[in-house]
Amino acid sequence: MNSILEEYDKKKNVLENLDKSLDTLINSLLKRKGIEAHQIKTRVKDRDSLEKKILAKQKYKSLDDITDIVGVRIITYFDDEVDQIATLIEEEFVIDQDNSVDKRKIDSDKFGYRSLHYVANLKKDRTNLPEYSSYKGQKFEFQIRTILQHSWAEIEHDLGYKGEFEIPSTAKRTFYRVAALLEQADIEFVKLKSTIAQYENNLSQNIKANPSQIEINKASLISFMSKNENVINFENDVFSDEYNLVVIESDVESSAYARLINKIKSLGIENIKQLEEFYLEHEKQLRDSLKSLFPLERNTIRRGDSVLILINYTLPKLTVQK
Repeated sequence: MNSILEEYDKKKNVLENLDKSLDTLINSLLKRKGIEAHQIKTRVKDRDSLEKKILAKQKYKSLDDITDIVGVRIITYFDDEVDQIATLIEEEFVIDQDNSVDKRKIDSDKFGYRSLHYVANLKKDRTNLPEYSSYKGQKFEFQIRTILQHSWAEIEHDLGYKGEFEIPSTAKRTFYRVAALLEQADIEFVKLKSTIAQYENNLSQNIKANPSQIEINKASLISFMSKNENVINFENDVFSDEYNLVVIESDVESSAYARLINKIKSLGIENIKQLEEFYLEHEKQLRDSLKSLFPLERNTIRRGDSVLILINYTLPKLTVQK
């Protein structure tokens, strides 16, 4: 054991640098793939934990035998993102299949959180780079799981029971039920995400076909502000031609949408057709009110900002004038 700990002490700086490099690398890879994780956390096993592990297992001969000295935990929002990240890791790293395990495939009547564990090391083309050269052959562990799977793991750890045979018989049924509920919730969240994505994908077409049937919500408002021909034509004419602003496609904050929707609905506007009619009805007042707003100390403006200005600035101004 002493020899392993001495080896650990000598490599501590390298391990800590690997920890930082993996954090940067994983964040970069996920961003490139457009995957937004809930949390990415890396860590180097501390000396006390390592010593306890060596004593408990009684099987390690060298530091290289311990594959989770450096660990990366990736927590996703949705269950299908676990597989997306798994594919990415398999593409970008060398996987030690013998020491990797998919705990999502455990028997349904067994206890334990469901997460995907990979033991891996960097590929040769990466360790050939100077910044990664000192990590050649060094193994590390990935843990990938959803928020709900992580919650189960944390609660299970807090309760102090990890195995089926440790659970009191009187509590087993409750444990099974909670595990099943969390697993079903993961499934339902993926379905919910898919339903929303399908709604958003069909939204532009549905708005054109029957705008009076499309309620005012965040997705429909974004579509109206960014794709409605009347909004686009007005902003190109006024923002671009009159005020020489570059109109950029950029979303606004979620909180701004919530406030805007509340104000729109307070006007009795419940669907996209009514909103379009309202926009056209007040186009002249909107144009006039812009004269007091410009010039601004900027050379760009977001697509759809005319709707924000109409609701948040022009209408209150008209009310005061009355």
